Amino acid sequence: MLKNQNTNFINAPNQVREYKSGNDSVRISSLGGFGDVTQNMFVYEFIPNGDLAKSQIIIVDCGVGFPEEDAFGVDLQIPDTHYLQDKKDRILGIFITHGHEDHIGAVRFILPILGQNIPVYAPKLAAAFIEARLGEVQIRANLQVYDETTLPITKGPFIIDPIRVTHSIPDTFHFAITTPMGIFYHGSDFKFDLFPLDGKGADYQKIARVGQTGKVIALMSDSLGADKEGWSPSESSIAQNFKQEIVSAKGRVFVTSISSNIVRWTQAIEYGKSVGRKIVIVGFSVDRAIKIAKDLGYLTLNDTDIVPVERVKNFNENKLLFLVAGFAGQPDSALSKMIMGKHKIKVKAGDKVIFSSPDYIPGTTSNIYNMIDLLSKMGAEVVYGEKEELHVSGHGYQKEHALLINLLKPKFLLPIGGNYRHLKDYQQMSKKLGYTEEQVILPDFDASATFHSNGAVDTNFHISIRKVLIDGFGVGDVGTTVLRDRKTLAEDGMFSVVLLIEKESGKLVKAPVVLSRGFVFMKENTELIDFLKLEITNKFNQATSSPANMDFIREEIQAFLEEIIYKKTGRQPMVLPLVIEV
Repeated sequence: MLKNQNTNFINAPNQVREYKSGNDSVRISSLGGFGDVTQNMFVYEFIPNGDLAKSQIIIVDCGVGFPEEDAFGVDLQIPDTHYLQDKKDRILGIFITHGHEDHIGAVRFILPILGQNIPVYAPKLAAAFIEARLGEVQIRANLQVYDETTLPITKGPFIIDPIRVTHSIPDTFHFAITTPMGIFYHGSDFKFDLFPLDGKGADYQKIARVGQTGKVIALMSDSLGADKEGWSPSESSIAQNFKQEIVSAKGRVFVTSISSNIVRWTQAIEYGKSVGRKIVIVGFSVDRAIKIAKDLGYLTLNDTDIVPVERVKNFNENKLLFLVAGFAGQPDSALSKMIMGKHKIKVKAGDKVIFSSPDYIPGTTSNIYNMIDLLSKMGAEVVYGEKEELHVSGHGYQKEHALLINLLKPKFLLPIGGNYRHLKDYQQMSKKLGYTEEQVILPDFDASATFHSNGAVDTNFHISIRKVLIDGFGVGDVGTTVLRDRKTLAEDGMFSVVLLIEKESGKLVKAPVVLSRGFVFMKENTELIDFLKLEITNKFNQATSSPANMDFIREEIQAFLEEIIYKKTGRQPMVLPLVIEV
């Protein structure tokens, strides 16, 4: 059950004085790796007097990554928590900045590993998303809600003060993290939207007060927009274009976006209703997100506004607006099924499909444009992305970064939340503000940034970071070997041979039985198949003995087949010999 933390904590700096020492340090590690946009999970470790055995830890965010195209069958990637295995009892809490999947999606996988009693602090919308996901896997968590009125949260040597900012999802926060050494400002995904659609702007005054203390050691800042000059466009700047695309449509309208994009769903519902359209929600993730947003008061949607998928045939096409899950082309998503003709709803010529979603999420770009191409071939009118001014970035540009830096006046800058090119752009931008290269810390992918009480900082400490892949319900059981096998199957297929052997004599009972999947079509390649059967028989006769050594025969046949198939065809299918005693 969600617990509100509005009055349960007090700012008590005296509680942390006992940790003060001349050899203290704060180590910041990224379990998803520095220079990675997704898998956001940052470890803040206070090390008193250089004693690692007595370190205490808080974690900021716990998100998933999205697999690249060569990760066949993999659903998600999560941060590697091996570094925390022997430190579980020292983890004081997990603090969530906002409700996007790359910041909350790994909670359901990580809590069983680290301990379900670790308190998870999250803003209202993110907490509701997390609770819904945890309910799917029957996990009960110590989930606690904070907002802008919450007093600073004291956890051991840390005092965590939430600060409201703007992003592409409501309820987004930064953290001013006070330690005995000073303040570390965690500035995860943000932009400074001066005209936010929900009317809730960033708390500039509170940010400025943190800077006025003169104690900000480092700013960990989102850097994804650091390659763009100026100021990022406001969400309100696309409202009129988005509205026009919906109200001007003659037939059915389909809108797809990130399921957690409550702002966009709210707009779509409002504009659709304004011209008499009924709302059709298609896809579990969107349905869940809209229900949560409705329950929390972020959007207004009455039962009379909604039409179930089963009843759409009862309405004129110009009276329907579909909100569809699957903007990134996930194979099992509603939109993918529509395009492949495997859904009750079929996209057809004359429909308008609106993609109001980011063009850049690692691992999704190719799928998005493939879907756009397929929809266009089907005769649908497709409008999408920044080109059509239907999406604006949720990440600040250079002037917003400069404003945050000037308000906080940190000694060091540690850009996060971007690829390495974004980190370098952030570094170049910072030089214009008077920061030296030494003040802008760019750790290696697996390095940690360690800040010492004497003012020094280094990136000498490294942690082991593996790819932890999620396939169905399996966590980490798909590794490089499995992915290599899947790649082989996808590219060159499989060739299997079954050998039935009489145990005592070691002779074949019958001719080899072969099976090809994704390698060659057997009925059209009988000459090749007959050749391979003969070669297998000859090799078997050379390798067999009495009694037969099954393991030796299997290894010999496999190596022989791999070599001869490559020589004959230039291809390298997965070869699977099965040797059976009868």
